Amino acid sequence: MVSYEISATAITTAAPERVFAVLDDFSHWPAWMPSLQNVRVELPKGQRPGLGYRFRLRGILVYGDLEVTDYTTLTRSTAFRISFPPFSGVNRCRLVAIGDGRHRIERVDTLDLPAFVAGLIGPPQRKRFERLASEFLHALKREVEGPPRV
Repeated sequence: MVSYEISATAITTAAPERVFAVLDDFSHWPAWMPSLQNVRVELPKGQRPGLGYRFRLRGILVYGDLEVTDYTTLTRSTAFRISFPPFSGVNRCRLVAIGDGRHRIERVDTLDLPAFVAGLIGPPQRKRFERLASEFLHALKREVEGPPRV
């Protein structure tokens, strides 16, 4: 198993409650999150997001099973397992107050790849992962600083 860590940061003026309301609204992820426009979100009925919450993202050929593994006022973590190519990891978001009503959003992704998959991933793919993490934060920032969805 080979592990990669990818991190990105952004500054927001949105309150932590707003940031996590958007992150916890899994059904709306495809509306604002890059690369999820063609993904269906399958949520358990009658449950609210929290520690241990499980859901699935399903694409045309690939699916991902996710579980919320950290759920505090300033952090969220979601463990995931992707069907193909098979790999797993954890996405973490943490907010850090930096003054003047601003917060730094820190995203750290850990990808755990089987050796044969890691052997296929070179520097260009790793750069793509880094770009996707940054695009995610910029999209999140636009979503949380814009008008709330109705």
